[in-house]
Amino acid sequence: MTTPAPQPSRGALIAAIALIVMVLAAFGAWRWWDRAQEGEFRADPHFCGLVTPETIHRLVPTAYGGREDVSSCTWAAPREKGKYRASVHLFASRLNVELARKDLREDRTGGELGWERSTQEDLLGIGDEAFLRFQPPEPGKHITAQVVFRRSNMVVSLSYARADDNRQAVRAGVVDAAREAAALLKP
Repeated sequence: MTTPAPQPSRGALIAAIALIVMVLAAFGAWRWWDRAQEGEFRADPHFCGLVTPETIHRLVPTAYGGREDVSSCTWAAPREKGKYRASVHLFASRLNVELARKDLREDRTGGELGWERSTQEDLLGIGDEAFLRFQPPEPGKHITAQVVFRRSNMVVSLSYARADDNRQAVRAGVVDAAREAAALLKP
């Protein structure tokens, strides 16, 4: 004689139903929040498509393709080029317009650790507002420059690191790439 399979308890059934309802409610709230966001951008862009292969080849000649994740794209020289290798990194976040303004303002005034405050400069013609900053170079090693800009509800930071300490070249390269990213950023 076989014993019948145990029936789930009433508590387990209620817990399973409650879990399903919570998951559906969370998904619905996220979809509502996503649709309710003000600003031009309702979806994230294709991050690796915001800088052309020609520009990447000019800035990082040995890079091939871009490595994209959920909010960024990185183009870098091969690892065998050493610790201080050229790279371009683009990071973007989609918020509502007010949060995007606040995020950029905090980034500009509060500053992130490791960035020079004395060399920060405003840039015109890149998004709704933009600024440039440098990471101090290690003597004779490398330098990094970053442009952070906002367009409507999207905040983009684009960093360019060179394998040398040529401040003018890193500035020109990151500004060119940021202008291109701002022009290619489409809602």
